[in-house]
Amino acid sequence: MALREENFAVLHSGSWNTKAGINVVDTNKPPNMTIRTLVGSRTVVPESETATEAESTTIKVEEGTAAETTTTTTTATEDAEIPDINPEKAEQEGETASETQERQQQQQENEQESNKPQVVYYSGSALTEAMQQYPEGEITLSTPIQDELGIKRSRNASPVLMVVPTAWTKEEHEQITQIFFENFNVPGLYLAEEPLMTLYGCAAVTGLVIDIGHNSTEITPILDTQIQRNAIQTIPLAGADFDAYFLGLLKADAQLVREYGEPLDLEFARHLKESNICQVLTKDEKESKNRVQAEYNGKKFTVGSARYKATEPLFNPDLVGKRVLNIIETIHAAQFGCKAEKRQSLWESIIVTGGSCQIKGLQARIQSEIEESLAVSENFGEFQVREVKFLKIPDYFPALKDSIVHAGFLGSEIVAKLIFPDPRNYINKVDYNESGPSVVHTKTF
Repeated sequence: MALREENFAVLHSGSWNTKAGINVVDTNKPPNMTIRTLVGSRTVVPESETATEAESTTIKVEEGTAAETTTTTTTATEDAEIPDINPEKAEQEGETASETQERQQQQQENEQESNKPQVVYYSGSALTEAMQQYPEGEITLSTPIQDELGIKRSRNASPVLMVVPTAWTKEEHEQITQIFFENFNVPGLYLAEEPLMTLYGCAAVTGLVIDIGHNSTEITPILDTQIQRNAIQTIPLAGADFDAYFLGLLKADAQLVREYGEPLDLEFARHLKESNICQVLTKDEKESKNRVQAEYNGKKFTVGSARYKATEPLFNPDLVGKRVLNIIETIHAAQFGCKAEKRQSLWESIIVTGGSCQIKGLQARIQSEIEESLAVSENFGEFQVREVKFLKIPDYFPALKDSIVHAGFLGSEIVAKLIFPDPRNYINKVDYNESGPSVVHTKTF
């Protein structure tokens, strides 16, 4: 079956958002849709019968103990024997009864707490197991390819290029392959790694990709299309930390709190962080003393100097109580994991991507601190760093050139146009039927 470019689908799953698109005839366009990265959820409402059964069991045990005691006493009376009463033993039994009562009270409190409805989320292998364990319809699934792109499973003519993190295991590659062929009935699948697609989106094959995600920041060196896995550096410091830290600063702004008039939460902080009021300053820039006006949920208010500090934990992890390398130290660690003669090409091809990269001034701050940390010499040696440069999406993609966050998706569309016309380049149904999910290790990337 000949595959047509208008049916090619690209799925880019990130830590916070999932981007998806179909039809790669024109790559100068943003994704068809962007949704929160939610895979599966199940609401657990404990049945009242469970709690009643637990209480009934407790009562039965207590009644059984009392019956045994009564029987023993009656037997002793009938035999005209006086039971041996030990005061110390009686006192110990009294203490045991008291402890039992406290334990039962604690158990009842725990049961009351557990009776509250809870939402359980599943992804990866946990989602596969949950789908097998629970009845159909009990788990709510978000399937962007089917729900948002209008692809029919029974007549699926859309091969999928799936962008995956570099940290995925072999088992996870096999699981996603099985899901696409058996659940979505795709005619073809290609798995591509996220930093490499971002690099391609900036028209390069060598570079250092700094991906500031929601839960972590990953720095990936790539040399001539080859990811240097031994040099990849990851720190547990990213957007979620910015949100929490920024929220604390906003709560400390008494005027803002008074003007807004309602409790501030993480969604409030995230909205402001992603708006155009936030800015990252270099050490040479000074904060403005003026407050700026903002709006959220129909309410207007002003924000003070907190708007300059949302991403500070990236440069000083101690601000959020994390003892890890800061972003500049992590970049150097990734560079030092590569051969000395290759480092200059990496310094000249840096990409800052991820949701938080859109905050004004963040790239300039990273660049200024990198340059400040590099050795300076009038006489350049063979391995001396001469210049630090940052890449962007080329100008011949006018609809995307100012949105570096879409570089990975653009790179994926370009790769899809190159690989799907030839069945030898991707996993097709024949490959999957012959080898199963393990074919992903021999026919991808």
